[in-house]
Amino acid sequence: MRIKQACFAVAVLLSLTQLAQAQNFNQLIGFGDSATDTGWFTGATSGPHSTGVGPFDASIAAALAAGGNGHWTGPGLGNAQILAGFFGLSANAVGTPGGTNFAIGNGVDFLVPPGFNPPATGNLFQNSLLPGTATQINNYLASVNGHANPNALYLLSSGGNDITAATLVFGAFSPAGVAYLLGEAQALANSLASLQAAGARYIIMSNYYPGPVSIPSTAFYGAVILSATWSDLAAAGVRFIPADTLSVFAAVEQHFTEFGFTHDPHAFLPANYACLPPTGSGLLSGYGILCAPGTTPSSTHGYMQSADATQTYLFMDGVHLTAAGQQIEADYIYSLLAAPSEISYLAEAPLKTRAIVVDSIRNQIPLSFGTPGTFHGWVTGDVSWLKMTNSIAGLPDDPGWPLATTAGFDYAITPGWLLGAAFSAGFTEQSFSLGGNFKQTEFAISLYTAFRKDAFWFDAIATWGSISDDVNRQIPLGITTQSNQGSTNGSNVSFAAETGYNFRTAVGTLPSAVAMPLKAAPAAPLYLTHGPVIGIIAQQVHIDPFAETNFNVPTNLAFASQLRNSAVTELGYQASLTVGMWEPYVRAVWDHEFDGSGRLVTASLLSITAPSYSLPAVLLGTDWGSVILGTRLKFAPNATAFVAFSSQIGQNNVTTYGGQIGVNVAFQPPGVVAKY
Repeated sequence: MRIKQACFAVAVLLSLTQLAQAQNFNQLIGFGDSATDTGWFTGATSGPHSTGVGPFDASIAAALAAGGNGHWTGPGLGNAQILAGFFGLSANAVGTPGGTNFAIGNGVDFLVPPGFNPPATGNLFQNSLLPGTATQINNYLASVNGHANPNALYLLSSGGNDITAATLVFGAFSPAGVAYLLGEAQALANSLASLQAAGARYIIMSNYYPGPVSIPSTAFYGAVILSATWSDLAAAGVRFIPADTLSVFAAVEQHFTEFGFTHDPHAFLPANYACLPPTGSGLLSGYGILCAPGTTPSSTHGYMQSADATQTYLFMDGVHLTAAGQQIEADYIYSLLAAPSEISYLAEAPLKTRAIVVDSIRNQIPLSFGTPGTFHGWVTGDVSWLKMTNSIAGLPDDPGWPLATTAGFDYAITPGWLLGAAFSAGFTEQSFSLGGNFKQTEFAISLYTAFRKDAFWFDAIATWGSISDDVNRQIPLGITTQSNQGSTNGSNVSFAAETGYNFRTAVGTLPSAVAMPLKAAPAAPLYLTHGPVIGIIAQQVHIDPFAETNFNVPTNLAFASQLRNSAVTELGYQASLTVGMWEPYVRAVWDHEFDGSGRLVTASLLSITAPSYSLPAVLLGTDWGSVILGTRLKFAPNATAFVAFSSQIGQNNVTTYGGQIGVNVAFQPPGVVAKY
């Protein structure tokens, strides 16, 4: 009883252990230009472009009065707001209620290169009065006393206004323009280095610059500032998530009809814009902030070509994306955030499927003890339900039905000592809740031994398995679904050991008709065999690196190798009762995982040369209970079967349960007399 009480006390203490949790994203903070701006002008109270000041601002006020939202991207949510919505967050403009988006259309930190003769006073890009991205970052850090939120997503889209400044002030393809952009890139890198030093961990850097990607000067200057910015960030040690939205939208423009667009976005003509400018204004592009939802021409604000224009046109005004384009951009960036944790499931699933193999060997070990020199052959089958839930709210889950079969044989060296080997094959198709799945196949070989001496018992199982994965990671991209396919291999090496002590308690008598149904005999004593169990299973899963393919839109990624170490201890109690041919049994243990936290998965873009980025793998609970309920059935003198049901209880982010069935047959060599 003291042993039982001690085991119970330890289990209670373990149950009180705090579960390791991945911190959810709790804020989206935006920086940049009009491509990320979600209504800054509606909250501005003074200065240029504050609502109601000047003719341009009067048009903004008119657009707001007509139902517009003050976004440069026109009616509808901006990509920052859509991305935030995936995680239950908002990304409204700073200056509006709850605003966390510092991005400002037309904002630019114009740095005059050495030796350059500044343009005339009053030029838009001479010491701009609207804060550029670097200034926005500094303003944010000042507002939080230099302590950036470590659990926020920081979304940046910067460079479009710098390109415009280089073009207007220095001309297209100008060495002076290049020098200016290099200075802007360094200033932005310095600000982002300060942001990271202040605690920011998840910085998303988009390379999309408003407007069709086919404009030569935009492409030239865009390549300059992109290369310089990413190089400067790498040199400064800034870890960021590169988003190649430029290549994505190049593909969208190429296949625009697949995305539901009915007008060619390559044609830089107002007829191909969703919004038309105020009548008589003379504006040709870049006026999305003046747009209102209606289709009636107006001299005070922009108006839509048609009621569904935000879904059938890619560009709102020749520069900014429509609501449909904003959705595509947000979907793509979300896929970059989701991909590492999705792929991390490839290294998590083998931990659970290996536990199934170990249980199948353990469930049949009691059936093989007996006459020395006897061989036993056995086979088991298992079907389970396994759902792993992402530890970061808003990222995909991974349900599936693992299947496994194991066959083995062992040899009784003595009545209490077995040596054996087993071969297993397992398969599971785990579905990504975002779309697609991975199909994992594993073939494994196990060597095991079991020993019992009086009431003491012990078993050990060593297993090596070869893993094969076929991955189909699907992502919604606007109205399309992009399929990113790849395959990889891996391995799982494990060692499991258990030991315990069996007490034998009389609980009654067994009627003779049950104990020996074919012979007349007196009633037999009925004993409950029970006792504590303690054990460990250590695993090391390795998944090889691999690259995905997608020949339509470059949403595919490459993933570095993964190493998942696991060490799970168990402490609990088990009991069995022999009733004639039947031996029902139950085991309940408390499991604790000592490893597995803090693991990162590294991904790389394949569409452009860019630094790799790493994000947390899915984090599963570290404490849970396991219950096995089954029965053994001796249906022939040399054959026994078992059936068992198992379930995990209380593991955070995991739901799994299943059933096993097995048969064990004894084979006596010539000259060996069986004793049953």
